[in-house]
Amino acid sequence: MPIRLGLVLLLLFGVLVAYWTSLNTPRVHLTLGPEWGYDVPLMALVLGAFLLGAALAIILGVVRDLSRAYRDHETARDARRDATLSERYHEGLDAQLAGRWVEAQAAYEELLRREPGYAEVHARLAELARRRGDEQGALAHQLQALRADERPETLLAAAEAYRRAGRPDDALEIHRDVLARDPDHLTALRALRDLSVELGRWADALPAQERLLRHVAGEERPEEQTRLAGIHYEQGQSRLAEGDVPAAVVAFREALRVQPDFLPALLALGDAHLGAGDSAQALRVWERGLERQPALPLLARVEQRYRADGRPTKMIALYQQAAARVPDNLAVALGLARVYFELSMLDEAADQLQKIEVRAPDLPAIHAYLGAVFERRGQVPEAFEEYRRALRSTASFEWPHRCGACGTTSVRWVDRCPSCRRWNTLRP
Repeated sequence: MPIRLGLVLLLLFGVLVAYWTSLNTPRVHLTLGPEWGYDVPLMALVLGAFLLGAALAIILGVVRDLSRAYRDHETARDARRDATLSERYHEGLDAQLAGRWVEAQAAYEELLRREPGYAEVHARLAELARRRGDEQGALAHQLQALRADERPETLLAAAEAYRRAGRPDDALEIHRDVLARDPDHLTALRALRDLSVELGRWADALPAQERLLRHVAGEERPEEQTRLAGIHYEQGQSRLAEGDVPAAVVAFREALRVQPDFLPALLALGDAHLGAGDSAQALRVWERGLERQPALPLLARVEQRYRADGRPTKMIALYQQAAARVPDNLAVALGLARVYFELSMLDEAADQLQKIEVRAPDLPAIHAYLGAVFERRGQVPEAFEEYRRALRSTASFEWPHRCGACGTTSVRWVDRCPSCRRWNTLRP
């Protein structure tokens, strides 16, 4: 029906053109070239131009429709392809999460044969390689992912792969690249800080930690301040090892400016003054530290100076005052008993030790000192019994310390927890 209607309309249009041509007899000379010229009826020229324009419009419309149809076809094909790839990727991911490593590996490798630049697949293959202990393979896949995807998370994953593969300088370079794009990227700042600390590059760790501290607040801030103090402290220790005492003193003071009760820096600052021959200044540093906290290492340093100066009464007063300030600190109480014993104040030592024994009956150091007190008194059987009680324990004779961050126990105080590697966290 539409075709017949079109033919009828075309016939009517032809009749109409013939009629108009008969009415409009004037002709127009149309020149097409130097020797080409024609006399054309005016009406035929007008209608011909109209028909030519209509034909061009129809042709352009057809071309446009064909182009749109082709694009729609391509989009639908890509969508079907992407849906297939995504479905296969999630099959591999499900297998990986379920612990079916071989199945996941096969799914990912099949995807790479179809789409070699699939960044997420390379990232998952890097995880599988790392699980097998193949750090070089993990690095290769992570770098392939990086070629297709330069988002910060992909860059940081590549940096971690570099670190695990034993290429820390490349890892640091990537961290700097992330920070060049986003100076406030806290994850990159922490990673740069941690890797610099791990490598002992305190000059790199320090500015990263200072920038990080400017962006943290609330509960995170105290821990980050301790880290900053720790980096200053380690920088001071490094300068001290190089023989640059003035620079070391400046670094230790910076640590104490950040955190005034940072015990490692208090001890090291006094040690630096003592090493430089200024024992009076060392003693002042440690005594000021004791005003903040009666810590065992500080008490030991001050006790040594009093002992060297022949001031036994100051030794006793030192521990008595500390014990009065922290009556629940058994380590300080034991320190007072030890000083009594060393000064031959046996009755006072025995009394103090027996008070501690009530609260810590299994601590070997208490029984060792009680045995020594009984021995000096001539009470040999009692001494032997205390010695046996001390020897039955497998613990150290030093006062144990526990990390306040991770709970790791150490047989003695150290400046940095051997487990979590945090500074100034060990307490008796």
